[in-house]
Amino acid sequence: MKKILLLVVASALASIAAHAQTPAPATPAPAAAAAAPTAPAKEEAILPNGTVAPAPVVAAPVTASTSKIAPAPETPAANPNAIKVKAEAVGGKLTVKTDNPGPTRIEVSDGGGRPVLTYTMMNGQTPAILNVGQLPAGAYLVRCTAYEKTGMRRVMIGQ
Repeated sequence: MKKILLLVVASALASIAAHAQTPAPATPAPAAAAAAPTAPAKEEAILPNGTVAPAPVVAAPVTASTSKIAPAPETPAANPNAIKVKAEAVGGKLTVKTDNPGPTRIEVSDGGGRPVLTYTMMNGQTPAILNVGQLPAGAYLVRCTAYEKTGMRRVMIGQ
């Protein structure tokens, strides 16, 4: 019981001594006081043998990044079922080329989504030249399909 009382009195005296050794801070202006946080007072523990216990190691607080730059958006993974399509309409001819090495079906659809022209080419890497001179001018969608792979390209014909 005496040891507990001695420990309580010793820690009270240590905190009083710690406060007595720190100089009183000057009174800052009210705006500065709100902006500057105060550091907590260091407390020392005196062991029963009269020595001062080492201060515990405190980890530094983690602060949030103050950077105003937004992180870059993640690039979505490439679709393994996508075909790259290159389509150009010049002088009433539509040239279509894909990166698919096998047979590929080409479907040209109008603005309403109705197919107006279909063609199957045996090697997608060899350009296919389609006659689109009879189609009215406007925007068309070229869709290439090879098994489960598809690819699309929007083209303007007659303009």
